[in-house]
Amino acid sequence: MNARGIVLTTSCVLSAAWGPGVPAAAAQSGKPTPEEIRRFMSQPQLQLRSYDFDPTTPLESRIGPCPAFLLDVMRQMDQRPDYEAYEPTREERRVLAGYLNGLPAGMRKAFQERLVGIFFVKPFTGNGLGNWLVDEDKNIYATIILNPAGFDRGLSEVLTSRDASAFKGDGGVRFDCGDKYKGLLYALLHEGTHVYDYIRGITPYTDETTAYMLREGRGNDAKWDVWDGYSKPRKDADFPLRAKLRFFGLGGEPALEAKDAAELYAQLAASPFASLYGSQSWAEDAADMGVFYHVTQVLKQPCEVTVPSADRAKPLRFKVLGSKRTLERARRIYRRLEK
Repeated sequence: MNARGIVLTTSCVLSAAWGPGVPAAAAQSGKPTPEEIRRFMSQPQLQLRSYDFDPTTPLESRIGPCPAFLLDVMRQMDQRPDYEAYEPTREERRVLAGYLNGLPAGMRKAFQERLVGIFFVKPFTGNGLGNWLVDEDKNIYATIILNPAGFDRGLSEVLTSRDASAFKGDGGVRFDCGDKYKGLLYALLHEGTHVYDYIRGITPYTDETTAYMLREGRGNDAKWDVWDGYSKPRKDADFPLRAKLRFFGLGGEPALEAKDAAELYAQLAASPFASLYGSQSWAEDAADMGVFYHVTQVLKQPCEVTVPSADRAKPLRFKVLGSKRTLERARRIYRRLEK
């Protein structure tokens, strides 16, 4: 998950550090004013100088509870006054350090140079969040916020919970990605790919805010791979039920019924996307491609989704990255992470 926020239409600026949109005035004019950009970029959470960052320190030393000023931003952004900073235990740090050491070489290098911190917040909405900040020369750095619940739940459970959040009630969806890895691995890989995208560039831009705030709107008409726009797949890549997808309660209540599950995953299986979540935007597409290639091709774990059939007689099974087209797309993206 990357870049969510709140637009304040009264002041015409984003109240949160990051957001999927642009200031309200920009929505009318097509471009924020220089003053709006200045005000937005002056927020402390967007400035490298607000953090205690040394790129020579080990990645493991950057693991810890969310700083107080950033926690306040997250509370406001998600309207969750119950958010708390979480200090991982020694064993949890060991698990996360092991996952960091197993990341693709290019991702680890980008993390070493530009990842300011891996911070924990409980009870966080979703599994994690990757976001950007800049130094005085507008070089991009990043933070990752993770949900500590990922230490307690397995990878299969976390992925099941994610897709289940798109349905009213229990859609009967179940992931099986083995029982060897914790759900935290998914969050680290997914948000880590967003971070790599911010820093090194996989897609034209990782969220629409960066196009306005860092590129003066250049690239907003870009296309990438199977996408005609940031959240608009090409017609030959789209599928009908994609428009009804909402996760974690963000963007509204679920619009899909349990009876839709079989048709939804059949449509997904015929598409070039690795996951339902990845079909939302090219940033989420790239991130989940990185996740599932690493899990299935590098870690050699099974990865299959089971959903009830329409007649409930026998469950339907869908292999993640099960088509040659999808696997090849994932391989191309993952190779970027290795460089």
